[in-house]
Amino acid sequence: MKKILLILLLVVPTLAFSQVKRFGVPNILSYPKAEYRAGTQNWGIAQDPDGFMYFANNLGLLRFDGLNWNLYNDSFTSNVRSVCIDEDGIIYIGLDEDFGIFDPNSPEGPVFKSLLDKLPEDIPETDVIWKIYDTQYGIVFQSYQYLFIYNDDEIDIIKPQKAFYYSFYINNRLFFHEPGVGLYEYINGFVNKVPWADELKDHEIQSMVSFFENHLLIGTAQSGWFEYKNGELKKWDVPANTQTKNDVLYCGIKLDGNNLAIGTILNGLIIANSDGEIIQRLNLNNGLQNNTILSLCNDRSGNLWLGLDNGIDYIELNSPISYTSRSENIGTGYCAVIHNNLLYLGTNQGLFTKKFSTVGHDNTEVFKMIPGTEGQVWSLKVLNGQLLCGHNSGTFAINEREARQISDEPGLWTFVQLKDQPDYAIGGTFNGLVLFHFEDNQWKFQTKTKGFSESSRFLSEDKDGNIWVSHGAKGVFRVTLNAHRDSATDVKLYGINEGLPLDLMNILLKFDNTWYISTVDGLYNYNAATDRFEKNKSLNEIFPPNNRLKYVAKDIRGNYWYIAENEVGVLHKNDDTSYTKITTPFQQLRNKLVREWEFLYVFDLNNVFFATENGFAHYSSRIVTSYNQPFKCFITQVDIPNLDTVVYPENANGPIKLPFQKNAFRFRFAAPFYQNPDQLEFSYFVDNYSDSWSAWSSDNYRDLTNLPENNYVFRVKSRNSFGIESEEASFSFVITPPWHRSRTATYIYILIIFVIVVIIAWIINQRFEKSKQKERKKHEQKLREKEKEFEQQAVLAEKEIIRLKNEKLEAQKLSLDKELANQTLSIVNKNKFLMKINEELKRVSHETSDGAVKTKMAILKKRIDKEIDNQNQNQIFESYFEEVHADFFERLKDKFPHLSPKDLRLCAYIRMNMSTKEIATLLNISDRGVEISRYRLRKKLELSREVNLSTFLLNL
Repeated sequence: MKKILLILLLVVPTLAFSQVKRFGVPNILSYPKAEYRAGTQNWGIAQDPDGFMYFANNLGLLRFDGLNWNLYNDSFTSNVRSVCIDEDGIIYIGLDEDFGIFDPNSPEGPVFKSLLDKLPEDIPETDVIWKIYDTQYGIVFQSYQYLFIYNDDEIDIIKPQKAFYYSFYINNRLFFHEPGVGLYEYINGFVNKVPWADELKDHEIQSMVSFFENHLLIGTAQSGWFEYKNGELKKWDVPANTQTKNDVLYCGIKLDGNNLAIGTILNGLIIANSDGEIIQRLNLNNGLQNNTILSLCNDRSGNLWLGLDNGIDYIELNSPISYTSRSENIGTGYCAVIHNNLLYLGTNQGLFTKKFSTVGHDNTEVFKMIPGTEGQVWSLKVLNGQLLCGHNSGTFAINEREARQISDEPGLWTFVQLKDQPDYAIGGTFNGLVLFHFEDNQWKFQTKTKGFSESSRFLSEDKDGNIWVSHGAKGVFRVTLNAHRDSATDVKLYGINEGLPLDLMNILLKFDNTWYISTVDGLYNYNAATDRFEKNKSLNEIFPPNNRLKYVAKDIRGNYWYIAENEVGVLHKNDDTSYTKITTPFQQLRNKLVREWEFLYVFDLNNVFFATENGFAHYSSRIVTSYNQPFKCFITQVDIPNLDTVVYPENANGPIKLPFQKNAFRFRFAAPFYQNPDQLEFSYFVDNYSDSWSAWSSDNYRDLTNLPENNYVFRVKSRNSFGIESEEASFSFVITPPWHRSRTATYIYILIIFVIVVIIAWIINQRFEKSKQKERKKHEQKLREKEKEFEQQAVLAEKEIIRLKNEKLEAQKLSLDKELANQTLSIVNKNKFLMKINEELKRVSHETSDGAVKTKMAILKKRIDKEIDNQNQNQIFESYFEEVHADFFERLKDKFPHLSPKDLRLCAYIRMNMSTKEIATLLNISDRGVEISRYRLRKKLELSREVNLSTFLLNL
């Protein structure tokens, strides 16, 4: 920053600190009643050591921190008429019928302490306190009826002969005026009448100012200013006084640099130098909210605050940038040029002009539109000593304050004069190129160029006579013209394939007698040998990287003035041919330029013009201000919504303890820096919480919620538009543990643990006893279980014995079944054999005639029949079957009593799983007879067809 300031000092041979610009109007920030939310009238202004601004307002005391307004009126009810802050930051205020000390940082909150209790009882009323001064005698409070001097907690009182009007503290001298009596000076406890001021006794003195020792300017309401110099009082016969008398003086203060600020009742603000020349006149027409100025304050940055009859205004007097007045209503700026001592400004409303000689001398002349140029002006260019104007309606030749239209081809963007034929110029229009010819000492339209119809806003000519045109949406065109320049013989479009980073957003810029293409990736120039565009390394090292250039102009000293995507600045050429970038003075232009139509015009180092949305900005390097002034950052308050509490960090005496339960905070902070307040940024850090400082943000608050218990320090710092960082502000606080983690809770926990241990010990003992009883019972139970188990084992053993017996019986049964079956088969076979023999005997008996043989055969046959006697066999079979299948016949007879013996026998054979043939042999019937018997048996047993007879009998 120091290097940049030194460079600024070397830019021009003569510089003036704290000088007020004459061109245009300074930057004015208006704060209406609706914004600060208090009364309309503001009677006094003061700044405390921390930079906060205080205003004596009808509804209370206003404080402004650059971002937020606070109104204090809870501890007093009357209007605040005056305010004064001493070097220790103690705030004194004057009210209607009261005065005292106001402490915004009291532990109890903002509080007003009246000093009326220090007055004697014979002073029942103080009247309105209009003035307060911090003097070597103490704090002086002045009303119409009294002068109170507060020092060492005591008050001295001075009474007027009739009535005081106003008092003044100038060059450590305290003056007070009594209309009709005279002007007095208070010196070491004595009141002395000023002998040279008798001429002023019948005037209402509104202001007193001094530019040097033994010099006074005394301002009156009726007759304006008087000057006391070299022991003589006389009227100040200067232009500023003439204007003051017309506008009616109300207040005045000395500004830095021996300038005078005059607040009037009828017509706003007058700023004059010590010679009485008017430098600026600001009123309702050109930026102020109100024409009646009730109070003035020059802050520590050299800028001016106005307390108005309705509102508050802030004027950046020390800025090198000023603006065309809004009262001139010239519209949005697009181009500018100075020609023949006339300043021309092209806007969206037309072409305006005024004498350039007025800049720096007389600020009264206003811009006037040149007739016929109404509408959009795109460009201004001086060619062959004549000014040409590119207009939405065509092209105009400008002669002084007159315009002559030389072409009606619509939308003339710009001009380029041909190098080899300076009597010819090419103009770029909305839809192609046009040719102009300079003859008879004036420019004339010649023809429209054929063969090319693209919009040609940016033009240049190369050394070969080709015309280059950059198109924002298509790329860059090279147009080759014929010898007569009236037709394009070749058109080539260059884009990504020819080396450019994009086909879009390419701007043709011309400086250093050559042309370049500004792209999103820096500056490119054309290489004719390769027929491609290449990045220009040297220029890209000078200009800001990754910041597309919009406009570049070079002054006579080799400095580059530029407008980039996010930056406005100048590259100052150093003695060693290196460049230093300076952007700080231009920060306030950042959101005021016409986007994508950026323009600047360098006439000289003291006259640089920038096109803005509301006209033009003017930069003068003669006005030098310090951009590295230190400033502070403050945590103004901490909101704790869950406790419905507001903490003011200024009041805190050590860390604030806050409960853990639902902890939530909003930290509000501010930095009293009033230039470009919309560009003020903040960064914060929380000890024991943050890992690093937060990113810069324009938010002037930070919310924190649900912090764990710990000791914290909230830190915040600010950065202004000039890149200067403030000191840190900090606020220490402690999040106490929740109740369940507090010290009291710890003691309770210990007690509870002790009780629990005792209870557990008792429980364990009880459980041990119960366990013993349980073990005893368990042992007894086990013994009973063992006994039961033994009994069960005995039962099982018995069952096993029975099972084995059953198995043995079953085996015997099987054996008997086999034996019965074998016997039955044996009988069957024997019967078959005997029957066969019987048949054979019967046949032989029939064949033989021998009676004896027949008799013997009959005997044999009878014996055989006896052997196959069925009844006997049945008895034997039933005997064996009952032995094997005990109670089978009984069960069968019980269920089916109608069964015959033959049926029972058939059932026994079927149960034994004998075949039909075997059964037929045993029953001595045919196989068919067996089937019929089985059928009849099924009916008697009432079995369905689905039931198997053998299975039924086996399961019976």
